[in-house]
Amino acid sequence: MDRIKAPAVISPRKRQKGLHSPKLSCSYEIKFTKFVIFIMQRKMGTTRRMFLMELARRKGFRVESELSDSVTHIVAENNSYLEVLDWLKGQAVGDSSRFELLDISWFTACMEAGRPVDSEMKYRLMKQCQSPLNIPESEVPPFIARKVSQYSCQRKTTLNNYNQKFTDAFEVMAENYEFKENEIFCLEFLRAASLLKYLPFPVTRMKDIQGLPCLGDQVRDVIEEIIEEGESSRVKEVLNDDRYKAFKQFTSVFGVGVKTSEKWYRMGLRTVEELKADKTLKLSKMQKAGFLYYEDLVSCVSKAEADAVTLIVKNAVSTFLPDALVTITGGFRR
Repeated sequence: MDRIKAPAVISPRKRQKGLHSPKLSCSYEIKFTKFVIFIMQRKMGTTRRMFLMELARRKGFRVESELSDSVTHIVAENNSYLEVLDWLKGQAVGDSSRFELLDISWFTACMEAGRPVDSEMKYRLMKQCQSPLNIPESEVPPFIARKVSQYSCQRKTTLNNYNQKFTDAFEVMAENYEFKENEIFCLEFLRAASLLKYLPFPVTRMKDIQGLPCLGDQVRDVIEEIIEEGESSRVKEVLNDDRYKAFKQFTSVFGVGVKTSEKWYRMGLRTVEELKADKTLKLSKMQKAGFLYYEDLVSCVSKAEADAVTLIVKNAVSTFLPDALVTITGGFRR
């Protein structure tokens, strides 16, 4: 009996941007005629390559699907200088000196600038360098990716978050999946946020996260888009979603969870003000307290208030333990 192969599950972003055939791509205006880019698929994959090609074309670059005599710049990801040379030999290219052999970081820099950037030494693939980017040892992240624990309780995380633009995006996605009661994807983004908060350096290219745990395809899609576009279209879509905005408000009330939020949303309610005005709602004891003290519960504790509490606790503790060290920490959800 013939087996029916189920279609692969593709993320919305990949479906929109990554799987278009080059023959079906829209024709874009070529702004930079002196640059003809070819992106190597080796170690990259078809989907990612197609997405990058389409992105470059939208920015006004000429990108060739096949290696040809017109190509001026060859872009590679996770390939050394010698690996690219071996690949070119396999393509029957005798003289590779006519190409600029560049790391993917050059391409990313061009996409961020919206124009070609100088192919400086740090971007070029060179024979002498073991690292494609020729990064000085002092600038290499002081940890080995494979030694990073997949468990957050085994990682030391400081209050210095070098990747807030990513972690903020992840937390929005996690919250949205929590509202949809999708525990798997919610956990995926929460774990990714925890991991990036641990990193002792800012992520500026996809190579920075190579070998790290807890970073699934959805997470990598968001990271890649933020690196290349400055923001995530998926996160932007969530923040503009009426259901997300309503649930965000409803769950800010003490005693209100996802189930209650779903019920109120289906009743046509959208804001806390509408909830307060609806006298027909049957509220639990906790929810009544949540509405009664809503403003106080959602407002942040000021630094002055925190310092005052610290002083009271210190005075009380020193009465019994004069040598004790008291430190205030935060925060938490009530």
